[in-house]
Amino acid sequence: MIAHIAGEAHRLQLMVSAITEKGGRASNEDYLGMIDLGQKGFCCTLADGAGGHGNGALAARLTVDAVLGGYRENPMFAPASLASLIFRAEHTVSEEQPTSTSRMHMSATVVLLCIEPITGRALWAHWGDSRLYWFRSGKVHRMTEDHSVVQQLLHAGMYANSDPRSIPNRSVLAGAVGAESQVPPTVLPESMELLEGDAFLLCSDGLWENLHESAMEDALHASDRPDVWLQNMASAVNAQSRPHQDNLSAFAVWVSANPAVT
Repeated sequence: MIAHIAGEAHRLQLMVSAITEKGGRASNEDYLGMIDLGQKGFCCTLADGAGGHGNGALAARLTVDAVLGGYRENPMFAPASLASLIFRAEHTVSEEQPTSTSRMHMSATVVLLCIEPITGRALWAHWGDSRLYWFRSGKVHRMTEDHSVVQQLLHAGMYANSDPRSIPNRSVLAGAVGAESQVPPTVLPESMELLEGDAFLLCSDGLWENLHESAMEDALHASDRPDVWLQNMASAVNAQSRPHQDNLSAFAVWVSANPAVT
C-alpha cells in the first residue's frame, strides 16, 4: 500500500509505504504509525519494543501513540518539538511500568521523521538502534548513529574498521524509551532541505542488521515504488533463512516535486 501526501501549496509530494513482519519470533513487538496534517506537516514513527511477556509490544505501541498524539496536538516544526515528542513517550512508558511486575523493564527504541511539505524541509530524531537512512541520488546521504554499547566502543577507538553488525553484544543499548539510559535521544539540530528524488528509510534492527547499506541502495535502484523497495529488502533478509530472525519493520518515504508549484 502507498499513501500519497500532496497538497496544492506543497513544494514537495510524498509517497509513503510501510512493512512489518514478525520474522522467526512468536510475536511482533515492533509498531509503527504516521499522521498527515496537510499544510501543518507530516510525521511517521517506528518503535521496536523489548521487555518480555508481550510488554515490548506494549512499550512500542505506547511510544508510537505518544509521539503521534503529541504531534497532532502541537505540530511545531522545530528540534525542541521533536525532543518533546520523545520525552512524552518516555513519560508515558515510565508511568505504565509500575502497574505490573512484568512491565517494569519494558522499553522501546524509537525513530521519527517529520516533514514540512510547504517548505520542503525535514527533521528527525531517534533513541536506541532503530535507524533512519536518508538517500540522495540513490546513495546513502546520511544516517543516524545507534545509541548502543557497541557504538560507544567504536567512538572509543575499539573495533576500528569493523562492521557493527559483526561485533558481539551489538544489541545492548545505551539509550531507549523506558530504559535506564546512559545517553539522551538524538535530535537533528536543524532542518534539512529536501530535493526531488530523495528517499528515507526508517527501520528496526531486524532489517538493517541483516542488510548492508549497499544492498539497500541496490534495492532502491531496482524499485519503481516505495512498497516494492521495502518488499525487495524484506525478501533479501528472509532469503537468508536466519534462525530466530527478529521482527522486521520499516517505513519508506519518497520525495518528489509538486508540478503545480513553481
